[in-house]
Amino acid sequence: MSSGRVLIVDDEPAIRNSYAHSLMDAGFDVTQASSGADALRRMATRQFEAILSDVSMPRIDGLAFLRRVRRHSPDVPFVLMLDKPDNRTAIDGTQLGAVQALVKPIAPELLAKAASYAVHLWRARQPGPVTRRQRRPEPAEAAAISATDAKNQFGRILERLMQGGKVVITKHDSPKAVLISMEEFNALSNAHRVEIETLSGEFDALLARMQTPAARAGMKAAYHATPKELGQAALAAARKRA
Repeated sequence: MSSGRVLIVDDEPAIRNSYAHSLMDAGFDVTQASSGADALRRMATRQFEAILSDVSMPRIDGLAFLRRVRRHSPDVPFVLMLDKPDNRTAIDGTQLGAVQALVKPIAPELLAKAASYAVHLWRARQPGPVTRRQRRPEPAEAAAISATDAKNQFGRILERLMQGGKVVITKHDSPKAVLISMEEFNALSNAHRVEIETLSGEFDALLARMQTPAARAGMKAAYHATPKELGQAALAAARKRA
């Protein structure tokens, strides 16, 4: 069995080939990708146990690629490869789920060690067959702890909503839903209803004014008027407003 299925992503062929051969010498099954888009296409047809990706790539950089990976394969371990020491990028990558950040040039033994660690994480997360010697977890005790934590967290959310606040629910750093109080929900709903009723009333009033005999006579006169008469009427109206 190979040391693991690894996808290595780098837009520089010489570096990518060098690192790929180092990992293959260490026993890994390596697939190469020249860009983030190329890597996503390969991920659509094959499952990898670890991804090692350059950060400085055109179009889709390493962090953008990591965000896309997290949407489709949230559990695959991801290792960033930096061109130079960059604490901000390393922190941003960690917050997105990267397990390590390495600075180029990367020695073969360190590259293999990072890939081995990532593959180990992947395999440890996979469910295995339950044997007689394996002890099953204690569901009741775990559920009691989880329920308490959930209750406390939910209580804090409810308290915030009752005080007029809002709670934004995110997934992979993107807002997906908003929780608001019932009072604010009713206010938003009634606001649209008031606007519709106001517009409806104004339209009814305008329609009623257009149905009066004087209005009808005016529209008939305007329809049969000559351009000169229309111009004189417009001038008279302007003088009257002035």
